[in-house]
Amino acid sequence: MSATPAGSAPAGAIADWCLRHLGAHPVHSFITSAPASQLWGFELSDGTVVAVKMRPDSVRIAACDAAHRLVQEYGIDCPALLAGPEPIGDSPGMVVTAERWRSDGSVWPNDDPAGSYGRLQARLVAACAGLDPLLLAPPSPWLAYDHGQPGRLWAPVPNPAWDPERVLRELPPGLAATAEAAKERLLAASLPEVVGHGELNGVHIRWLEGAEGVPSAIVHGWEELTGRPEAVLVGCLAANFNELPDESRMAPVALGRRVLSAYQSESGRALSDEEVEVAWAASAWVGCYNAAREHLRGAAGQVTHQIMTDGATRLQLAGC
Repeated sequence: MSATPAGSAPAGAIADWCLRHLGAHPVHSFITSAPASQLWGFELSDGTVVAVKMRPDSVRIAACDAAHRLVQEYGIDCPALLAGPEPIGDSPGMVVTAERWRSDGSVWPNDDPAGSYGRLQARLVAACAGLDPLLLAPPSPWLAYDHGQPGRLWAPVPNPAWDPERVLRELPPGLAATAEAAKERLLAASLPEVVGHGELNGVHIRWLEGAEGVPSAIVHGWEELTGRPEAVLVGCLAANFNELPDESRMAPVALGRRVLSAYQSESGRALSDEEVEVAWAASAWVGCYNAAREHLRGAAGQVTHQIMTDGATRLQLAGC
């Protein structure tokens, strides 16, 4: 989210796309595309500063962008989506979007972080209530407990280097069993799906100090919208709302309880006993997944320590 100087304005298809869909051409670039991200940051000739993304065309991408606009209209602060998704001439099957560049805000709310994130997810779910969750399939890998792939604990991922199944035998004793138990509880539930943000944390959210010190969020990361049961979304949030850029973290149970409480208060609806259990199962599942990702990066970290410390408690709260 912070600008990185990276040379002069690009030529070619992306610049042409900007002129056609934004009415101005790039005069300076401060982010250039990396193969994995396909992201550019431009200052345009009319002074507008934009982030431009190129992604494979899909129903899911179109739904994410539609939700982005819907949430913006709802009144949740986010970078304004200015154009797209629109095709780009020399890249068949790819679409490009442009949003206004937003670099303001801090990575951590100034008051009640757990409650602030719980309330934010409740508002996002309410804003997306009219969207069909099926359009947001498939879910993010860490929420794909129902992947249906025989012989696998976790869902396959596009890049095999980041497949947590690779390190299954290297995980601390009991961690995979915790993930299996959480998965069984999640699969046993039959709850309606809603649309929400699947990675609502410091990777994608920035915070401003609002009126009377109440934190106000700027929401990024619209590709992480997903269709999952409400309890699964809030359980995921209870596990990793405190993750920061380049720092994988997991919240302890006490802070997870605060997330659940704030979510219910903001939504105006108490979760059922089953939903509370599913939320805690989701927190255990996501914690195990993120612990495996720590091992993929080479070593156990805070997430592994946290889930090994309180994984049994989470399963007990899940009714396992």
